[in-house]
Amino acid sequence: MNLEDNFIKYKNITLAIIEIVKIEEYEKLDEIFQKRQLVIDDMNKINYDKVELKKLYLQYEIEKLEENLSSRMKYKKDELLNKLKKNKKRQTGMRGYNNFPSKAVFLSKKI
Repeated sequence: MNLEDNFIKYKNITLAIIEIVKIEEYEKLDEIFQKRQLVIDDMNKINYDKVELKKLYLQYEIEKLEENLSSRMKYKKDELLNKLKKNKKRQTGMRGYNNFPSKAVFLSKKI
């Protein structure tokens, strides 16, 4: 397999990762990142010129894809962390209400 074919595979896999992050099916990410790593390993085995590598890198807009993927993953990570913080606050509040003494408090007033 040549370098250009590997760049095409890499680009397609990265686009697939972006779609998986969009639809929030995170359990599939591990498998697809392993596939991408295999493509990178194949690239490392090929004897290539740096000029050719840079040309293909720019041609397939790998940098833009990586930035897009990175920003989407960061956004989703921040979103999940915020959900976890809200959930933790909610759990703390519920624990406080559940630990409140169950004794009834009666106020008496003379009429």
